[in-house]
Amino acid sequence: MAHLNTSPFVRPYVISWNLTYRCNLACEHCYLDAGSTPLVDTEQFADRSELGTDECFRLIDDIVAFAPECLTILTGGEPLLRRDILEIVRRASERGLWVVVGTNGVCITENVARRLAEAGARGLSLSLDALDPDRHDRFRQVRGAWRNTVEGAEILNRTGLPFIVQTTAGAHNLGELEAIADFAHDRLAARVWNLYFLVPTGRGPFVSDITPAQYDEVLASLYRIQRKYDRRMLVNAKCAPHYIKTVLENASTETDPARLRTYSGGAGGCPAGTHYMGIRPNGDLTPCPYLPVFAGNLRSSRLADLWASSALFVEIRRRTSLGGRCGPCEMNGHCGGCRARAYGMTSDLMAEDPLCTHVPGTFAGAPLLTRAAPAIEYGPESPPTIEWDEAASVRMKKIPAFVRGMVVRAVEESCRRNGLSRVTVEELERIRARMPTPKLFR
Repeated sequence: MAHLNTSPFVRPYVISWNLTYRCNLACEHCYLDAGSTPLVDTEQFADRSELGTDECFRLIDDIVAFAPECLTILTGGEPLLRRDILEIVRRASERGLWVVVGTNGVCITENVARRLAEAGARGLSLSLDALDPDRHDRFRQVRGAWRNTVEGAEILNRTGLPFIVQTTAGAHNLGELEAIADFAHDRLAARVWNLYFLVPTGRGPFVSDITPAQYDEVLASLYRIQRKYDRRMLVNAKCAPHYIKTVLENASTETDPARLRTYSGGAGGCPAGTHYMGIRPNGDLTPCPYLPVFAGNLRSSRLADLWASSALFVEIRRRTSLGGRCGPCEMNGHCGGCRARAYGMTSDLMAEDPLCTHVPGTFAGAPLLTRAAPAIEYGPESPPTIEWDEAASVRMKKIPAFVRGMVVRAVEESCRRNGLSRVTVEELERIRARMPTPKLFR
């Protein structure tokens, strides 16, 4: 296949890799239909085979050759159920990938946390979907799941392995999201809290969900939570590119660039197939883990070829071809809707995002769109434009490689504005204190 050299999306910078269908939970909303007994009988789960250890090693080498130092999320199912998980983590880390492990926390012990860190894992993720243990356990379909999350966080705090807490918004926790964020920060000491908006795929379509109007209330609540935890805990909206409308509505009275999340190259608020991709346990490649449409299989095809030239990836990048309300929307370039949700609810990945309630042309803050913060620009570092102390350069290497170039540019611009000709550790600390991302440069 010929590569599309004219595309601005030259490589993925974040890869979510489902290593296994095996799981010790049976979550109501699982997009992978993971667990010992599949509940969803469709073609998208017809092949439930998994790459073997050597196949995983070859795929890691393929990723490194095409997307060096990318953030690689090893998830499942439950990835810790793979006997070779430490070997996979070590191989990926040794090849320079930035490895994190998405786990439900059931298998976390101090020994497991220590061995994961020694193998090169940079961090883990844990799930917390309700404050009431019984309600969380019902959502996850296993008694004791809530306790495992809490105890897992305590273990990770003792061992020093960073982690994030992830919550899926729905009828099971509507009205207590701020309290869950408080618990994640105050009790669990999480560095990051991600709020996920349900995508109807896998078992997701069978979950009683909340209405689009109720999701608007969730977005407003999320904005308040972001402001509350500014510089203390990073708060993100996931699978909700239309959140930018909520941010811009509030930005009319305050400057709020840190909460504006759009991606470079015209990708808007959904990075699927432009900066991000997913890999299924059998090697199937998709623009997004929640999008059960595949470009090909990495057992028989090269990652670079599928990324650059497959019909699926070429199509999803044509954001000017969005249908329904997304096409003419004045926020198209900043949002663009969730492609996985559009497909899950309409079977058309370029359709409008059904969760969004906005009517195109009615946004009163349209002039703010031209003043929005620059798009997130993943990519390699450019040569420094001013001098760096050696200690400051070493500190910067602790920033994930896929965003390091963007952070370096921001640091150097800050120094120039303040009349500084050299970047020092002291100046990095001053800049870090002004940024909303906790523990940056540490």
